Amino acid sequence: MNVPASDYFLYPEVAPIDRLDSACQSHDKECSQGGCSEKGDTALRNAALMVAVTTSDVRLRATATSIALAMHLVKDKRSR
Repeated sequence: MNVPASDYFLYPEVAPIDRLDSACQSHDKECSQGGCSEKGDTALRNAALMVAVTTSDVRLRATATSIALAMHLVKDKRSR
């Protein structure tokens, strides 16, 4: 189920399954409280990069790398 960031507060917290999921949840929560920010995007990018370089799970590494790249590309386009 895809939940828009603006509706994040309507759903109970779900325990993250790994460090990347935890970072994504934190980013989603921040985005639901006034919109996404360059600071939040940078924090998620950095967390995703850390996961990418420390995990031995190939799929998780690919996912983390993709998220880091996406956050790097959008962070300068945020209005806050």
